[in-house]
Order: sequence, then structure tokens, then C-alpha cells
Amino acid sequence: MGTFKAIAATKSLARRWAAQLYARSPAFLRSLQGNVVILMYHRVVSGDELEAYYIQDGMYVSVDSFAAQMRFLKAHFAVISFAELLTMWAEKRWDPAQRYCVVTFDDGWLDNYTHALPVLKDYDVPATVFLPTSFVGTNEWFWPDKVGWLYQRFALRAVVEQERIVADLRNQHAWLGGVEAAIFRKDSDAIVEWCKTLVPDQIDSLVSGWAAALEVTLPTDRQIVNWNEVRAMSEAGLSFGSHSVTHTILTKLGSDEIMREAADSWSALRQQSIRSIPVFCYPNGDWSEEIGRCVKAAGYQAATTTQFGYETRIPSNLFGLKRVGVHNDITCNDALFAFHLAGYNDFRSR
Repeated sequence: MGTFKAIAATKSLARRWAAQLYARSPAFLRSLQGNVVILMYHRVVSGDELEAYYIQDGMYVSVDSFAAQMRFLKAHFAVISFAELLTMWAEKRWDPAQRYCVVTFDDGWLDNYTHALPVLKDYDVPATVFLPTSFVGTNEWFWPDKVGWLYQRFALRAVVEQERIVADLRNQHAWLGGVEAAIFRKDSDAIVEWCKTLVPDQIDSLVSGWAAALEVTLPTDRQIVNWNEVRAMSEAGLSFGSHSVTHTILTKLGSDEIMREAADSWSALRQQSIRSIPVFCYPNGDWSEEIGRCVKAAGYQAATTTQFGYETRIPSNLFGLKRVGVHNDITCNDALFAFHLAGYNDFRSR
């Protein structure tokens, strides 16, 4: 473990040095001219929240980092709303010398309202939040957060008890084979990633069985915005697109279910007195051309993925729009943020 930490520390130091050099170079942000960077955020959290909850590293930025990033964007980009971007594409209006940016959030976390909104208002930054409509106004948690919360408690148990719990789960679920059972001896992130290979019913039964084996009750404190908060955010200038109804990975569903997820979520958004835009966001970024056709048929004009990259004056695929995900550990100062936006943390983009 010490070796892995040393390697990670070395990589982090090298990234910081490279980012500082890039920030001082004549090429600073030059490669982004003529492009639009669609940023993908999830959570904006305080230190207390990081201590209190399981939050994956790739899912958050700190409040201070987010404020610094919004200030940086206003200084170096033309920050536009998603609706403006769609209009520019439709009307073929584009300044090739400009760097455009669109800010988006996935999932509709409560901290988007409590922490992100005040910063967005301070810097006059428009943003779009993609909502999984059946979660809005409920105390329901996303399954990855349930899994992470359960793992934190599982990890505190003695090894012999951990083995008993895993054995009980394997007896309940034949699909939990020997290889899969070993995942419980890794970490919460590994279990979350493995669960993404399962179908929704398997995930639900695993979560309930695991909680029963640990003899714990899953938490119910609210994590997602309610409709009153959505309306307040809308009045402040934010817009809202769809992140499906149930946040189920769509590649696990049939075409009829995909159509329901797309159509019903759009219908739910339009029933509210909010700034809704016909843009869909694929849960977990998993999609296909067929899923894109279903989303288009449900009435959307575009859809976003989690694929790293940029768009130009002519989008490569309106239903497969690329974005740049932002998380705290590699974007926590201006130089690192710029380095990441320019694609140096994703070698496939270079």
C-alpha cells in the first residue's frame, strides 16, 4: 500500500509541475479556441460533508475550488447557457477565436442548491442541472451511495465476521461467484464499479441483503433537491434537463423501458414551472446509437455523455455530446484546472 501511495504522490507532484509550466507557456488555453468545453460537475461539498458521507473522489469539488473555477472561467471563457449553445448551433453562429464554456451538473444533489447556487449567482454563471425526476423531493439515495455507506460499516467488522457476511450473501445470490465475492476485500469504489455490471434487480437485492446481514438501516437524510429548490434555482437563471426517471443505466434496459425513462422524465420537467431544456444526460454516460435514437424520438434536441472531449461549431453527434468531467483532486488550483481543461489529464484527447 505504501508503494501505491508513493506512486500516487509522485504522479500528483509531476502533474502540479507540468500544470505550472503550462500556465506560463505561450500555448496556455490556445488549443481550446473555436471549441466549446461542456463541463460536467456532480457535487460541490464542504469539508464536513466529506467527513460525514461516502463520496467518490471523482464526484465532487470543494466549495472553495468551485468558486475559484467559476472565477477562472469568467476570466478566460465566454460562459454560455446550454440553451444559448443549442441556438448558436441551430443558427450557425460561432466565433472561431472564442473559447466557449457550458457548465452542467449531473444528478441534482442538494449541495447544488446549498453550495453551488450562491457561487453561480456571485459570478453570474449560467448552468444546467440534469435531474433524475423520480428522486426529486424524496429521501431516496442512489445505489452507489448506499453501497459506499454499507462498505464503510462492513470494513469496520472483524475479518471473520466479514467472511460470514460474504458467505451469507453468496448463499442468497447464486450470481455472486468466487471472483465477485473477492471484490468485498478491496474497497468501496471497486464494489461500486463492479455493481455497474449488474442489472438493477441484482443491485437492489444485494443492497437489501447486505444491510440485513450487517443489521443496519440505510440512511434516509435527503440528498437530492426538491421541486421548490428547483424552482428557486430556475428563478436564479439555472436550467434543467433530464437524467432519466430512475437513474438506471440505460444499456441494461430494453427499448420500451428506455423510451419511458426518456419520455416520462421530460414530461415531469415540463409539468413544473421551471426553465426546462430538451437535453438528456445518459446515466453513468452509458449509451449507444440506438439509445440516442430513442432519446431523440422522446422529444429531445441533444444528449450528453461522459466521454472526454470538446465540441465545435458543428457538433459531431448531437446525441453523443462530449464533456470534460471536473473533480477536486486534479483541478484544485487555477493551473491544474487549466491543465485539465486543455486535455493533458486525458491522453486520448491529445
